[in-house]
Amino acid sequence: MSICRAASKFTISLPGIVVLAAGVAVMGGDAAWQAARAQGISQVKARVVATGIPGASAISQVGTFLNVAPPMACANPIPTKFPSYIQPGAVLDPKRILVGSVSNFGARRSLGQEGSFLSIDPSGPGILKIPPNFAQSGDQASTLGGAVQMFSANSPHWLNSVNNPSAFTVQYTGVSNPLGLSNNNAFGRIWPANAPFGDNGVGSSTILDPTGLPLAGAPNSSIGGDRSMRAA
Repeated sequence: MSICRAASKFTISLPGIVVLAAGVAVMGGDAAWQAARAQGISQVKARVVATGIPGASAISQVGTFLNVAPPMACANPIPTKFPSYIQPGAVLDPKRILVGSVSNFGARRSLGQEGSFLSIDPSGPGILKIPPNFAQSGDQASTLGGAVQMFSANSPHWLNSVNNPSAFTVQYTGVSNPLGLSNNNAFGRIWPANAPFGDNGVGSSTILDPTGLPLAGAPNSSIGGDRSMRAA
């Protein structure tokens, strides 16, 4: 395992933030999560952070990206190349949480199922009631005073063709019915896992820049954005 991968994470380890994130997912409306709510959990302090997230799935705190390039060729750390995206209140502010959803929140759909990742500020005292169509502009829109921002969705703004016009997967985006998430805090990218055509269709693994677009300057121009499509 390289240092690059060792610095990534699939979930967050801070118990308080895990609970906050779980609160977001629970309020997504999924029956399984509602059943889980009914089960008692001892010695856990929890509160609901947000409602109105259809099919809430993968959840992770953004975390702090390294500000120097570590050994083993983890080049272009995010603070050097994308400083505006990690500032307080920005879409990848280390204190925010990323939450997957099966909704585009109003953004026009591309090929495959809808899906997105929201960037949410969990620090406010109230419950964030997310408007269902706040992102119909089709970009990294925000709502509720910036407490909720769109990071990426299955919408034309985030097509692989934008950064990788010669890739085999130009017609796809980096997020579509997201099921998993890994944040690589060593070199500043977000790695979703998706099921764009459902449980029985091909799945995808992607690497996204802070813009929410598949990786620019990908080492393999045919794949582009380091996107792979695999049979379920």
